[in-house]
Amino acid sequence: GVYHIYNRGVAKLPTFFSIDDYHDFQDILRYLLIGFPTQKDAILPSAKPPFPVTYKADPLSNGLFRPLLDLLAYCLMPNHFHLLVQVKVPIGETKQPDGSIASFQTVSEFMRRLCITYSHKFNRRNKREGVVFQGRFKVKHVPNDKDVLQVSRYIHLNPVLAHLATKPEQWLFSDCHTYVTPGSLPYFKITNTQVLLSSFNNNPEQYRDFISGEISEQEGKIVGKYIIDQDKEQV
Repeated sequence: GVYHIYNRGVAKLPTFFSIDDYHDFQDILRYLLIGFPTQKDAILPSAKPPFPVTYKADPLSNGLFRPLLDLLAYCLMPNHFHLLVQVKVPIGETKQPDGSIASFQTVSEFMRRLCITYSHKFNRRNKREGVVFQGRFKVKHVPNDKDVLQVSRYIHLNPVLAHLATKPEQWLFSDCHTYVTPGSLPYFKITNTQVLLSSFNNNPEQYRDFISGEISEQEGKIVGKYIIDQDKEQV
């Protein structure tokens, strides 16, 4: 199934203070979803691959969720974030440090590792203590392809609605540019774009037109079903 996931900063405080914070979150997403190359994978023996904070702390998470879920869309905003994920395997397994195997619910474990790892990094970088996010993440199931497209558009339009960008692809802290300018930053692609683009004949221009077009009243009602904490969320 496909799920819209949302979380915001505690007491509506910022979850990202700087560009480096945004990049940390993106690095951790890539680490969990795709995995970073190990030293033995490096083209040059002397090359040192750039590992995010998770590598030494939790090396068993490197690419752990690659066979379990796909990221379809994401957007990081100053005080909250949105993810649209497709779960391929609801129950995953991981090897423990002692060699035993433990099972977990894919979405819950993915979000646990993502939020805990980012919170540690955020607090260390910004010399603060305490929780970063407002409790447990919120999630809504999106049951059909038509609604998935509407939610992806809503996610990608967040920076425009918040007057942080005039075009959604200009916001560097979402994956919208991955959709409308395919081939950009191929080594840092963490989103499976084929799922959404297949509804647009795999044509990025058609998707650009879709997210830039006027939202009808009916489309607005569809999106409304999947907006989480609408009365509290600051887009």
